[in-house]
Amino acid sequence: MFEPVKTYSNLSEEIVNQIMQEVSNGKLKPGDKLPSEREMCNVFAVSRTVVRDALKTLAGLGIVTIRHGMGAYINEVDVSEDVSRLSSLLQISKGTIEELFQIREILESKAAFWCAQNANDQDIMQLEEIIRRGKELGNENESKLALLDAELHLKITEAAGNKVLKRLMVNLLDLTGEVRVSVLRISGRQRLSVLEHETIVEAIKQRNPELAYQKMVEHLTNVRLAILNGSQASEKK
Repeated sequence: MFEPVKTYSNLSEEIVNQIMQEVSNGKLKPGDKLPSEREMCNVFAVSRTVVRDALKTLAGLGIVTIRHGMGAYINEVDVSEDVSRLSSLLQISKGTIEELFQIREILESKAAFWCAQNANDQDIMQLEEIIRRGKELGNENESKLALLDAELHLKITEAAGNKVLKRLMVNLLDLTGEVRVSVLRISGRQRLSVLEHETIVEAIKQRNPELAYQKMVEHLTNVRLAILNGSQASEKK
């Protein structure tokens, strides 16, 4: 099912991509248990640290649940078929982008607000680590940046402390996957997104809910405008 990862790639992210591909094609089903850490180390030909980083990312994306002492299990997602169907229907157009970002602004601004109130020190350290990885990645690869983007937004929602909100965000980010990749192809947007993420995390670290709320709204507004401006430029060509 899996194959050793390539040494020139980000190892943990390549493991994430392979596992997500197996989930997508149905070879890994909800409730299935992933191989043990030791088995995954052998299969992917990587260290245990790399495997653990990949599992943390998958857990943050809502793909797996890690049960202490038992292993990692593919999540039960009853709405996955509906999400897939909606994803195929949604096109990158002005109307759908506006609607998607209207919902994102409502959910994610409140998530940032609650995160500033409820995040613990470990949550903040994990958010800062995602920012660090984004800076190191630079403009290397839009799909990897998009994965980090989703990881950060989901981590903020998770640290906000509302399980229903997190589930909604998992589904919403699934719907906006293609949009995230497309916006990161816009010249200069990669660096701006990382910098805007950093201001959100800094507000959370300062325990300033109002500022975190404001910075999230600003970020989502900037991303929405970048997509719309890019679409308009393409239409004129």
